[in-house]
Amino acid sequence: MFETNDQARLQPSIYFVPEEGTHRWAYISQTSNHEWFYVTYETTDDEEVVSFQQLMVPIAPYLLGLATRDAPDAFIRSIQLVSPPWMNGSDSWLMEDLKEIRSVGPKYLYELSDGKIYPKEFANASAKTLWSKAEH
Repeated sequence: MFETNDQARLQPSIYFVPEEGTHRWAYISQTSNHEWFYVTYETTDDEEVVSFQQLMVPIAPYLLGLATRDAPDAFIRSIQLVSPPWMNGSDSWLMEDLKEIRSVGPKYLYELSDGKIYPKEFANASAKTLWSKAEH
């Protein structure tokens, strides 16, 4: 999950006036060593003005819940998987374009746009597709 700290909370200014009930933060922290998602969400208003919002989603169930709300005027444009070194096999966190999310029992399998599978041990597992970029 993500955490915020009161010391990082930004005060409203004439340049950045938040909407009612929202707050702005100088930074947030990730408290676990697990994957998360950077989502670009696209909306179109009644005047056909297109807007993009970036969301940081901490776990797959929250992301899948967001995906079920897709509509012609509000939908997920893209998802980047942000994976820790233990998952991606490198020595650093990586942000990579996500193609599909699948379930393998109670766990999740992620297929990237370049064909890589995380976690690698699920590469040949029988899995059910829960979200696909091709369908959106």
